[in-house]
Amino acid sequence: MKQKRASKGFTLIELMVVVGVIAILATVALVSYRRYSEKAYDAEATSVLADIRIKQEAYRATFHQYFDAREWLPDGSPGREGRNWPGNDAWRMAGLNPDNGLYFSYFVAAGAPGEDPPEPFDDVGLDSANDFWFAAQALQDLDGNGKCAGFEIYAGKADIIPLPEGEVDCP
Repeated sequence: MKQKRASKGFTLIELMVVVGVIAILATVALVSYRRYSEKAYDAEATSVLADIRIKQEAYRATFHQYFDAREWLPDGSPGREGRNWPGNDAWRMAGLNPDNGLYFSYFVAAGAPGEDPPEPFDDVGLDSANDFWFAAQALQDLDGNGKCAGFEIYAGKADIIPLPEGEVDCP
């Protein structure tokens, strides 16, 4: 009588199924991590823009106008390397000094009634004819493809408006 030997180990099919399951789990984890890290970067911009809004309103309450700092800060292209906030006199006077290690670049423009907003804010519907106004933009290019994404805020509007990638030019 012939005895059947007990199988020791896994078949090729079983191993391929395990490898396939691991590959699917790794893909899901990678996509989730990427979304998580993008939200963390976006949290920087929304936090700094919210601070800009608060500082602008406090500045207006004191000086009866918004502060105008028409230069991109921090210097250099936005990307995956954190940059330090150098600030300038207008930013310091307004009390804005965000933490270092910034991935976005920030721009604020402000004006008096009757003064037209500059690009990129010339078509956003600010009431520049009748009231003081300000607009701020935060842009980043995390993937280094030269197409920026970011956020904007405006005087008189409570929302932080997202700007999809490629909708605006990088500074």
